[in-house]
Amino acid sequence: MDTDTPLPRRIGLGAISLAFLRLGCTSFGGGTAGWIHREFVLRRRWIDDAEFLAVLSVGQALPGANGIKTATLIGDRLHGWLGASIAVLSLLAGPFAIILVVGALYSGLGDQPRVHVILDGVAAAAVGLTLATGARSAAHGAPDAGAMVMLAATILGVGILRWPMLPVMLVLAPISVAMAFRRRRRG
Repeated sequence: MDTDTPLPRRIGLGAISLAFLRLGCTSFGGGTAGWIHREFVLRRRWIDDAEFLAVLSVGQALPGANGIKTATLIGDRLHGWLGASIAVLSLLAGPFAIILVVGALYSGLGDQPRVHVILDGVAAAAVGLTLATGARSAAHGAPDAGAMVMLAATILGVGILRWPMLPVMLVLAPISVAMAFRRRRRG
């Protein structure tokens, strides 16, 4: 390590905990690396771009979730092993609590027909978003016939015939992978 490079100031454990707790609650569902960059490089300026890219590069070389690895390495950089531990625990605490609350609410309200209507609406919105993403991708290139067949089969099986998702996925996923492999081999 270059001896002329100043060590970062030590950030307090409470500040690290609150920052990662907030981050875990707002980045719930993915894209954590982007949120971490925004929070710690752009907003708080606790690390710079070079440090963030170094942390991200090391993290991507290791197995596991990038958000957890990035939180661990940044926490270590800010306050040693204790900072790394606090960063990971705080990052995971928010989503864990959210899942517990949602699970408790569902167990208490799962018998209500209105809940199922709401969940059907959420599922329809998710299907619509998926179709919109596919349409946007298809607009940038010729739609793949195999992908369209898989889409139609999924909609038919799950949406129209009301077959359970798991068996449909277990049948269609290997077929889809085989089709993609065959298409890639052809060039």
